[in-house]
Amino acid sequence: MPIDEQRTGDRYNCETPVIIEECETGQLYDGSIYNYSRKGMYLELDHQLNPGAEIRIEMEKSGIPSFPESCRARVIWCEEIPGAVVLYNYGIGVQHDLTVKSAHMADKLQVIAGGLIKDDSL
Repeated sequence: MPIDEQRTGDRYNCETPVIIEECETGQLYDGSIYNYSRKGMYLELDHQLNPGAEIRIEMEKSGIPSFPESCRARVIWCEEIPGAVVLYNYGIGVQHDLTVKSAHMADKLQVIAGGLIKDDSL
């Protein structure tokens, strides 16, 4: 399991496609956010990211497709998803960069009922 439970706030399930940019290399990856809180997110990608890596998360604003929203985050943990029969190969826990305004990010995430609970330690 990743890091011991460190959450201080509620976590909300969602399923939102995103584009992740690895800030150091400029590489772009498709992925999805599966849950989020005020301080962090659990996302999945087909690419492994190293803990400590700085990333930019970009998503389309709900209802306005041409208006992208982005925020910076730091990778806290990254684990390969066993069996790889899922859409993505890696589960990743990130912490938002709190110096970047992301107050409207929650407006862009679609809350889903039920679903598989992911092991995310943020």
